[in-house]
Amino acid sequence: MGNYQYDIIVVGAGCAGPAAAKKAAELGLKVLLLEKSQKPGEKNVSGTCLNMAALVDPDLQYLMKGPIEREITEMHSFMISPERTTMFREIPGEGLILLSVRRDEFDAWHTEQAKKAGAEVKLSTTIVDIIEEDGTVKGVITDSGDKYFGKVIIDAAGVNSIVGRKAGLIPKRKGTNMILYTILNVWLGEEKVTERFGNSIYYFLAPNCQYKTWPWIFPKKEVVTIGTGGYMDENLFNGDIKSVNDYMQNLIDLPIIKEKLEGGRVEAWGLHLEFDQSIEKRTKAGLILTGEAGGFVIPFLGEGMPEAFFTGIYAAEAAAKAIEANDFSEEFLEEHFMGRYNENVFLQSFRYVADMNKQSILSMPDEEIIAMMQNICIGGGFISSAIHRNWMKGADEDDMSLVQDAKDFYEFIQPYRQVGSESLEIYKKMRAEK
Repeated sequence: MGNYQYDIIVVGAGCAGPAAAKKAAELGLKVLLLEKSQKPGEKNVSGTCLNMAALVDPDLQYLMKGPIEREITEMHSFMISPERTTMFREIPGEGLILLSVRRDEFDAWHTEQAKKAGAEVKLSTTIVDIIEEDGTVKGVITDSGDKYFGKVIIDAAGVNSIVGRKAGLIPKRKGTNMILYTILNVWLGEEKVTERFGNSIYYFLAPNCQYKTWPWIFPKKEVVTIGTGGYMDENLFNGDIKSVNDYMQNLIDLPIIKEKLEGGRVEAWGLHLEFDQSIEKRTKAGLILTGEAGGFVIPFLGEGMPEAFFTGIYAAEAAAKAIEANDFSEEFLEEHFMGRYNENVFLQSFRYVADMNKQSILSMPDEEIIAMMQNICIGGGFISSAIHRNWMKGADEDDMSLVQDAKDFYEFIQPYRQVGSESLEIYKKMRAEK
């Protein structure tokens, strides 16, 4: 057991931690990065794609140098109902949408970048408590009894971090704002992944395959990552659904997916818990919460890594200013940390979109969401375009008659969305009689 002194102590080597440690070291500070795993990211089997819209920010451009599995150029979304399957295919005019990575490789690389910048890294180190004096967080205590003191502690240890909880900033997580995911990594080999999935990510909505979330398949180099789950309220497990694994089984049994996974083997399986709500306070005297610990991620949109990278960097900058000013108060850290966060247009835009969509989606059953999305494509989009035009024009001109016309048209075409099996029999009969 020993006592050690640093300028900044960063807890957690996921996404936010290495970003914070690297930035703090580049600012000339004495930095310690603590991680409980033997290898950063070794137990993380989440989907994991880096959003290019975020990576173009000068603060994050260095991340493009990391180990990339696939360059994602397309996105497919499948809306599956008993009546039909509707697919949306998005292809940007130029550039990439995402970069697909493996966390077990990327986190290790990112931690090494922090080390190269001058940060000290200690792996296989578990934090069990914090050191607090007169309301100021001064350090952390490990399971081996070592005490590490820092002028500022940066918590990047995830959704249920012991640091944030001991400091009283992370509240008791409520089920209605928690999302439980089950995730599979399926090995297919590079040739089959390329042939069956290409450079596209896939999203699905189908009966009994999710609960208020969007199942996904993300291709890596030799494996694909499949994920699904739902919000942890009283309706998560209903009827034949006894666990999130039932959602996963139903998902991979969909013919459109089952065919693509033929011949594969499960390489890894895991559960992942995410908190889908902002927390009231992200700072305390001597302490800054980042990434999932600070409630910055947006699991509803599958967004989390850019939020973690940015907040890790902003925490390091705020900590450096605090050290320079010799002011480690909650107010000082809050001003300089959240000030940078609030100025980031990418972060604010995604938070706004998530809040608006969450209100809408959580108010409807999954079956209704599927039908709504399918209606967008009725008649190749021409019919829905007519509805949308009147709807929006009525809203713009404050003419409720146009809105009512759109609604009436929408209801009128509903029977024509469904083409029953009897149509095939009629067709066969007609063909036979000609």
